[in-house]
Amino acid sequence: MAIPDYLEDTTKDLAKQATAAYSAPINTATFAQQIAGQDPAQQQAYNLATQGVGSYQPYLQAAQRAQTQGAGQLGLAGQTLGGSYGALNQAGTALGQAGSSLGGIGGTINQAGNTLGQAGSALGQAGAAYGGMGGYQAAGSAAAQRAGNIAQGAAGMTGPNAYQQFMSPYQQQVIDATLSEFDKQKLGGQQQIRDAAVSSGNFGGGREGAMMGQYNADSLADRAALQGSMLERGFGQANQMAQQNFANQGDLYGMQQGLGGMQSNLFGQQGQMGQAQQGLAGAQQSLAQSQLGRGSAMANLSGAQQGLAQSQLGRGQAIQGLSAAQQGLAGAYGNQMNQQFGLSDFNRQSMGQDINALGSVGSANQAQQQAILNANSQNAQTAAYEPYGRLSQYGNMITGLGGGVAGGQYQQQGAADPYASALAGATGVAGLFGQIYGGRRN
Repeated sequence: MAIPDYLEDTTKDLAKQATAAYSAPINTATFAQQIAGQDPAQQQAYNLATQGVGSYQPYLQAAQRAQTQGAGQLGLAGQTLGGSYGALNQAGTALGQAGSSLGGIGGTINQAGNTLGQAGSALGQAGAAYGGMGGYQAAGSAAAQRAGNIAQGAAGMTGPNAYQQFMSPYQQQVIDATLSEFDKQKLGGQQQIRDAAVSSGNFGGGREGAMMGQYNADSLADRAALQGSMLERGFGQANQMAQQNFANQGDLYGMQQGLGGMQSNLFGQQGQMGQAQQGLAGAQQSLAQSQLGRGSAMANLSGAQQGLAQSQLGRGQAIQGLSAAQQGLAGAYGNQMNQQFGLSDFNRQSMGQDINALGSVGSANQAQQQAILNANSQNAQTAAYEPYGRLSQYGNMITGLGGGVAGGQYQQQGAADPYASALAGATGVAGLFGQIYGGRRN
């Protein structure tokens, strides 16, 4: 197509400008893409992140040590409980033996009671010797005093008149009544002699007189004999009672002396009950002493066994308390282990929060710097291609003036929002830090 004359100069000018513009190379280095450097906050977050790798190890090791120590304490608690059960078992055995000993004591004491019989009161007195020696001494003195009183009283029960106080106060009345009855019977006999003399025709005769005289003599002798017999019987009974009373006083005197000796022996020998009871029970009391000694020994054995049982029970309770303390210590170690895990979680979470905050702040600063670099590059590119745009518009204008078809409008290649792109990349990095250290350990 021919160029109109009125555009010839203009076209030549366009050609000159185009030749000058397109012959000069474009310095693309002026708008080359630049990458913003890492922000100090991002570098600090990176350093914290690398330092935090394995930071849980000290807490994990401390938790493992606490777990091991807790398991050891639980093992010791189990062993301690085993010892407690053993001590309680021994205490039960000792209590059983003590019960057997107590049962034997009852049998022995029963045998002693059967052997002593009436000497049981003396055993009671002997048992009271353990309550105080002064009582036995006073009792011995009192027994000696009573024995002296009995001896003095017995001294007045000897001699030819000792029987008199035992004569019956009614003896003379009995004798008088008996003789009166005898006299009545005598009169009846005399009447029979008279009646027989009357019936035989000898009443008032010599035969009647002889028979009456003989009868009266015999009656008088019988009356005297009856009276003497009653007097003799009363005397004999009184004398026998006097002798019995004297013997009783002697026995009582002996018993009082024996009681005094027993009380003195109890005072002097402190509980040798057999010797104190010999004066009352003889050989049976010696046997009773042996049986009571055996019962006392069994009682001492039972007491020792009960003491051993109490000691074993106390030891078992102490061991149970130790086991409870060890279990509590094991629980404390368990709590320490959980605390170490909690500290580990807190440390990682806190570090993650710091890293996330530093990464976010640093990423924002980096995005700002990247946006500035991108904007500068785009401005430099726009400035480099601006002459080509003007020439293109200049050419299109000339073409239009000449009646031709204008070419396409020159358009510089557009770029995305530099700040948005930089911010998106930086935010992704910060989010990665948060994912690494912000999560909780499962």
